Amino acid sequence: MYDKSEVTRIVKEKAKKILTKKIQVGDSSVGNDPNDGHKVGDKWTDSEGYEWEQKEGFRVKSTSMPAVGMFDKVCKDCKKPCTKSYDKETHIRMNRCYYCQIDFESELKGIKIGNRGNKWYFWVKLQKLKAWDSIDREIEQYVDERHKLNQKNPFDKTVANALANGEVDLSMGKQ
Repeated sequence: MYDKSEVTRIVKEKAKKILTKKIQVGDSSVGNDPNDGHKVGDKWTDSEGYEWEQKEGFRVKSTSMPAVGMFDKVCKDCKKPCTKSYDKETHIRMNRCYYCQIDFESELKGIKIGNRGNKWYFWVKLQKLKAWDSIDREIEQYVDERHKLNQKNPFDKTVANALANGEVDLSMGKQ
């Protein structure tokens, strides 16, 4: 059995660990752990062509230049390299440069479907549905991970018990 001072020390240590964690906003999506599923020693290449290595608690960029070169993003319509920032952003989403994407969407707007609709309207709706599908997959992954964690020990109340015991002991000692 623990004595009063030891319980107080344990509670303070656990509370300090919990309360001193850095709060990070952004940088990861729902359901992703900070390592994105990478284990220590894993090496991978991101969508930009950079090589990364997972270390203990952090990542290291192995190369400063992408392995595929500066002109890895080439428009699938005009075959020109996407070098400007707005071309790169559009290429990530649509595999086209900015101006080819504008042309593509304007062509879709010209194709009429039904009395009031055009092909562009349905294309935008399809893009939104695809985005929701990816959100659904992320939520399912998150729920599965939480379920697995709860299956390990759903009634783990060690911190709660230590806090409760510490409060009872402290209040009894003050009287």
